[in-house]
Amino acid sequence: MTRPDESLTAPVPETSPATSGARRKGSGRLVAMDGLRFAAAAAVLLYHFTATSTVSSYWGASPVHAFPLLNEVTRYGWLGVELFFMISGFVILLSADGRGVAGFVASRVGRLFPAYWACIVLTVGLQQFWSGGRQTSPFETLVNLTMVQDLFEVTGVQVVFWTLLVELKFYLLVLAVLALGPLTRTRVLAFATLWPLAGWAAQELGARWLTEWLVPDYAPYFAVGMLLFLAYRDGFDVVTSLLLAGGLILCVLRVLDAAGRASDLQGVPVDPVITVLVLLGCVVAVWATTLPGRSAPSRRVATVLGTFGALTYPVYLVHTQFGYAVIDVLAHETTRTVALVAAGALSLVLAVAIHYGVERPTSARLRRAVQSGLLRCGDVLRSRGLVPSPRG
Repeated sequence: MTRPDESLTAPVPETSPATSGARRKGSGRLVAMDGLRFAAAAAVLLYHFTATSTVSSYWGASPVHAFPLLNEVTRYGWLGVELFFMISGFVILLSADGRGVAGFVASRVGRLFPAYWACIVLTVGLQQFWSGGRQTSPFETLVNLTMVQDLFEVTGVQVVFWTLLVELKFYLLVLAVLALGPLTRTRVLAFATLWPLAGWAAQELGARWLTEWLVPDYAPYFAVGMLLFLAYRDGFDVVTSLLLAGGLILCVLRVLDAAGRASDLQGVPVDPVITVLVLLGCVVAVWATTLPGRSAPSRRVATVLGTFGALTYPVYLVHTQFGYAVIDVLAHETTRTVALVAAGALSLVLAVAIHYGVERPTSARLRRAVQSGLLRCGDVLRSRGLVPSPRG
């Protein structure tokens, strides 16, 4: 569940094509998934601030002593990781459905990188004034701009960045499926079934390189999200239902193993029964956001949920390093509650600045530029006979 040198952290995560997908379906209901994503981010934020062993040095006490009541709940906040990956399995296929390879790649680049690069710049600025947290060299910072720094064993600028590589590996697999053609029911079923099984087999056989790329610890969560997408698009049938049940069993086995490691990392008991119940609740929550409602939410509700969804990714990106800095500065100057609120508030303020100051002005432009460039490259390759022309 975690890297050996870090506390449990959350992924990101993913994007919010859920709302646009809902508009294509005409229900408007999937805006609830934006709210669910933000709730997952809030759980992860509280986990990092009130449950991880890392934060003990900033509070001057272990989290269980600093927040005895809150910690009883937030020690399970790492399950936001699993929830994010389930949502990603759903919304990435929703976003990719009907898109070609170029459109899919461009949508991911345009969505992920502007906020990510802005977060790196802001964090490097913070490091000039705060000596705590992660300190990266100029070379390490430049490598971080690629989002694949873990492949080169380079320290991430923020603790949570490692999860982005997990997402990128998922995107590569989706890209491979898209290269075969549209996301048909058969292809999605095969993808959601074979990926977790192949990852498990690689892990059992000790195929380290293949295990790294198939991320078996997380594949079942993506698979459950993909099967929920298929049920949303095509409806439940016997095969989808059986495979979803099998995926849930794999998720339970993975999360039980992770609960033991969470106990060791936090130094407090993480109840496996509660862990499984929270996980199953996450699955139900994702499924519930896709149910057709009798009426679409009001414009005001949809706007609020959409805003929360838009802020989820930048909040996730910035909250650890900046939150820890606020806690480090304020923990001994004011009450812990005030320091905790201030850490969360700064994360939210920075997320607003990144979203409105960077993402909105640049994401669509970057997406269009990448797609145009990929299409031109495809035309050149086809003109030279290096790739086949599309059928029809």
